[in-house]
Amino acid sequence: MTAETPNLLAELVNHAEVVSLLWQVGATVLAMLAAWLLDAFLQKKLLVAHTPQNVAIKSVKRVAFPILSLLGVLLERDVFIRLNQPVTFLRLAIPLLLSLAAIRLLVYVLHKVFPNSSKLKSWELGISGIIWLAVALHITGLLNTVLEAMADLTFNFGHQSVSLLVIMQGIISIAVTVLAALWLGRFLEARIMRMEEMDASSRVLLTKIIRGVLLVISVLVALSLVGIDIRVLSVFGGALGVGLGFGLQRIASNYICGFILLLDKSIRLGDLITLDNRYGTVTRLTGRYMVLRGQDGAESLIPNETAITSTLINHSFSDRNMCIKISLQVAYSSPLDVAMQIMLDAAALHKRVLSDPAPSVSLIEFADSGITLELSAWIADPEAGQTGLRSQINLAIWREFQRAKIEIPYPQREVRILNASMPSNI
Repeated sequence: MTAETPNLLAELVNHAEVVSLLWQVGATVLAMLAAWLLDAFLQKKLLVAHTPQNVAIKSVKRVAFPILSLLGVLLERDVFIRLNQPVTFLRLAIPLLLSLAAIRLLVYVLHKVFPNSSKLKSWELGISGIIWLAVALHITGLLNTVLEAMADLTFNFGHQSVSLLVIMQGIISIAVTVLAALWLGRFLEARIMRMEEMDASSRVLLTKIIRGVLLVISVLVALSLVGIDIRVLSVFGGALGVGLGFGLQRIASNYICGFILLLDKSIRLGDLITLDNRYGTVTRLTGRYMVLRGQDGAESLIPNETAITSTLINHSFSDRNMCIKISLQVAYSSPLDVAMQIMLDAAALHKRVLSDPAPSVSLIEFADSGITLELSAWIADPEAGQTGLRSQINLAIWREFQRAKIEIPYPQREVRILNASMPSNI
């Protein structure tokens, strides 16, 4: 049996004198005021510019106030005890401030781990309700009674008997440790992704490895805190290996291929690739798939295994410059030198076309209907698309061809009738 928890609320009502109660209330208010002033002073001194560190300091503001208030009340309680003064109200204020600090800390971590989740509000209400319920049971002296009742309520799993208290402790331990691991992973990810000296793919790979290791460690720590021998997980690990070998082999293959892509740096964020008959920019690399954003804005989620087993064209693997070609025909009667110069000028005057290497025009063939010319121009931003660029250059060429009276021929066929003067046999 555990020791009974004192009823702090009853002690406050039955033993507190008016004068001593006023002194304790005043001391609590003074501690909270000092915490507010100290919090404001520290932030004013630390926040000198809008930097990532200062953004983090602002985010911790809600957590700092209740923690500083709690420290002040604990210090005042010790002073009152040394002076042989009642501390019933201070003892009641300590769990209230502690619960407020815990709620704000958990809410802060939730906002960092799941910044865009639509369920944040419901999670905040659930966490607040559970913590305030525990505090209410504590200050009324019913907490140990409830815990003993939960410990007496047991469930049998085979030959193992597990109490409701152990189950709840396990759930809380796993939730807290996993949440802490996710928050730490987010924090380290933000730091790593700002390291410009490291390749983008290496940063993504490193953050994924760190996040996976932290999650595994958090689960193992949570199980150890509950009292579960983690050596029994070896049986589960063997079963998981069999499952991966049969039912989950494609999923495991995608994850392994994802790490291979990040390690060999064949695909990086921002690369322009053609894969599985899709052309676009790589906007995201995950453990299972990559996100390929097409020129029309559509995003394709392509499994990583496809990039390993299929032919992949990386248009920006070693050089982001891309050559575009525009072919057209001019009539045989057209001045070729003038037509070729017009095509060169139309490309050179466009702001997206590079001057080095310079545009060029080549005579490709003498076709049936006209002479085929081909314009080659280099651009440095292939992710911006080619349709608009081709249209603008073609319009410029067309206008100048109209002014120079250069004809773009249409297919023609010459029909010769032999022996047209001979009488018909019909």
